[in-house]
Amino acid sequence: MRRTALMAARGLARSTEISAALLMITVTLLNLMQVGGRYFFSTGFSWTEEVMRYAMIWLMMLGSVACIFRVEHMGIEALEGLVPDDYARYVKSALYTVAAVFCVIILYYGLPLTLRNAAQTAPASGIPMIIPYAALPVGSALMLVQIALSWVSGFEPDTHGTTSINALGTDTELNGSSK
Repeated sequence: MRRTALMAARGLARSTEISAALLMITVTLLNLMQVGGRYFFSTGFSWTEEVMRYAMIWLMMLGSVACIFRVEHMGIEALEGLVPDDYARYVKSALYTVAAVFCVIILYYGLPLTLRNAAQTAPASGIPMIIPYAALPVGSALMLVQIALSWVSGFEPDTHGTTSINALGTDTELNGSSK
């Protein structure tokens, strides 16, 4: 059960990371297109800023799902460091509980908000407003799934093959060995 949850959590994290990376590439290309159009052709595109803003909302919500799996939220690391190692798992569990409650609130209020704005379109790009508004309930639902999978798998981040720089400035495998 734990292994299955870990594999599902890893798959969810990877798929949201890939989606977020593609969105970031899109935002970067749109920004370059906007700047290039303005400086080289003395004209800009009216819709690019709007699309970039909506893509960044989705990027943040999808990136948060991967951050939950990788235990990369800043507050979690800061608070975990305040307690002895024996209690770190309990602190992490409490913090994830607070995050889950927050995600339920976002889902509860975000879904009706999304449906209320379904008939509207964005003024410059013509995008149906249900798309940017859907980032809230979809992102919070995915975060809830990731939190649940993290609870079942035991809050184990994906450390396979990952290295970090320790305080001495040397590469260290996160599983404990040194290079």
